[in-house]
Amino acid sequence: MERIIFINEECKIKYRSEEIVLLPKEFQLLQFLYHSPSRIFSRQELLDQVWPMCAPIDRTVDDHIYRLRKKLVPVDTFISIQTIRGQGYLLNLRKSIHNSPLLKDEEVSSNVKNLFHKYHLYGEGAALKLLEENQAVFGFELDVQSRLYLHFMNGDFKWFLDSQEISFWEKCYYYLHIYSLMEPDKSKTLEYFTKALAAKNLPEFHRLEIKLLNRLPLFIFTKQMKKAEKMIIDAKQDIQEQDLAGFKPLILLIELYLLLLRKEHLHVKKKMENLEQVLADFPFSREKASFLVIKGVYSLTSDHGDEASSYFKQAFEMFRQAKYVPGLLMAHAIILFYLKEFNIKNDLSAVYQKKWEGYAEEYKFNVLKPKIAKLLDDYL
Repeated sequence: MERIIFINEECKIKYRSEEIVLLPKEFQLLQFLYHSPSRIFSRQELLDQVWPMCAPIDRTVDDHIYRLRKKLVPVDTFISIQTIRGQGYLLNLRKSIHNSPLLKDEEVSSNVKNLFHKYHLYGEGAALKLLEENQAVFGFELDVQSRLYLHFMNGDFKWFLDSQEISFWEKCYYYLHIYSLMEPDKSKTLEYFTKALAAKNLPEFHRLEIKLLNRLPLFIFTKQMKKAEKMIIDAKQDIQEQDLAGFKPLILLIELYLLLLRKEHLHVKKKMENLEQVLADFPFSREKASFLVIKGVYSLTSDHGDEASSYFKQAFEMFRQAKYVPGLLMAHAIILFYLKEFNIKNDLSAVYQKKWEGYAEEYKFNVLKPKIAKLLDDYL
């Protein structure tokens, strides 16, 4: 179902190509009604919710409803506010039916998928958001995997638990990654990834990424060095044989994680130069940001704290511009991991620990992690 987009800082709503600017209380009233469609609210209930610290009269609600109805005329085929005599008001949302012939046009569908993939690789988060918001306007529908990725990218982790229309197996890959972000004990995460790899119902394209990429850092962060080294060699061979050129920056990043942990500084420097060259050919936003994190960690090993801090800030800014929340979380986790491993106790350690605790609270780690763990236990 399509939805109204609320832009809080501008008191503005968007639906398809329409934009409507509201007064602050009109905006709050509509937003409150919108989150409980088809439910009747009395005037007093609306006064308590929207004007809790004021002493308005009943006409306040009626006047705001009247003005809202006038302003919502451009979108009243989708949303309207109904008066229920003697009871109050309710908001109606109507399901839009799209008859655009473009929805069945395979060329449009293929081009949109390619465009989505390119925006994803190059970290164009704002463009991805616009694609999502304007599907009906441009006559296409994002497929399930694109929608899943957008929710993951935006840090909308709770949505994966709330969305019942999509199967566990389609969401499994993202459950694994969300759990990995929240669980400090990477051995538990590794166990889930290994079980998923053996599961028959896992989509094959996800199985490939888990096999060649996703498990490798977990072997490193659980300090299974020899196993990680062998798996990296095997993965590089598979990437070469299957011509998966886009995986090259990622496998080099994983190699650098291993070399950094071993403190093999000469090899790190050479591998970083190699990665610089690869990123010139594959200038993918997430990989470039992750490389900045590695540069920062390498600076820490040389006792260049200010330089490290500069690299980290650049990485965070790139992840923010790409609107890629998981990258931001992973970057902080990696920094904290190496600070602990190298026994570096300085201002950076306290700063990033505090930021991590803030993220844990913002994204409700303590609530979501046990629920996701139960799902993974039940299905894997």
